Amino acid sequence: MLRSLIQMATGSGKTHTAAAFCERLIRFAGAKRILFLVDRNTLGDQAHDEFQRYTSPYNGYRFTDEYPVQHARKNAIEPAAKVVITTIQRLYSILKGEPEYDEANEEQSMFESGPALAKEPLPVVYNAALPIEAFDFIVVDECHRSIYNVWRQVLEYFDASLIGLTATPTPQTIGFFGGNVAQDYSHERAVADGVNVGYDVYRIRTKVTGGGATLDGSPGLFIPMRDRRTHKKRLQELADDLT
Repeated sequence: MLRSLIQMATGSGKTHTAAAFCERLIRFAGAKRILFLVDRNTLGDQAHDEFQRYTSPYNGYRFTDEYPVQHARKNAIEPAAKVVITTIQRLYSILKGEPEYDEANEEQSMFESGPALAKEPLPVVYNAALPIEAFDFIVVDECHRSIYNVWRQVLEYFDASLIGLTATPTPQTIGFFGGNVAQDYSHERAVADGVNVGYDVYRIRTKVTGGGATLDGSPGLFIPMRDRRTHKKRLQELADDLT
């Protein structure tokens, strides 16, 4: 399984780049179907809109005028779809053979909460309705979130080349892709190219940031406190003033 990582600064056009190389993979590499994975439905909508807007430099046609793009909101893959956009949680539901999946579960990132934090990977077994050769390439948006814990099993089910997109790769992400960083497009380069806008940092001093603040304590007042070592939150009674 070939794995490639594309690192691009935030706002520099990762999804536009994905639409461009998806066209080339279909047009020149003979890709029959590409899976585009997102971590929530709003990002799926944005990706679908970008594919609709993308215009081919080869003939001037829009991507969706030449190649069907499906944003899967049902547990079924359209046979004619060249690009299938879906969340990894719906994909897992399809692999389990579930007839439907609640769309409300796709409104928040499952890479940061819920089953994604489970210690044991969820089981993934062969599904003849979605065989391992169903996709030639899998594009993983925000791949620094999705390749670990339970979801790694879903990605590795398919016999497909993986292409990761991220602005903030972790060492674990780079390791997962075997150090194969195909593109590293930094913010500085994006600014130099006129793609992104530069910024200046201003430090604003206030009375609170300079001298702190005091929270008046009283019996029966409970406030959330975080353990600095474990980061766990608990309620603690604030009988005395806290500065």
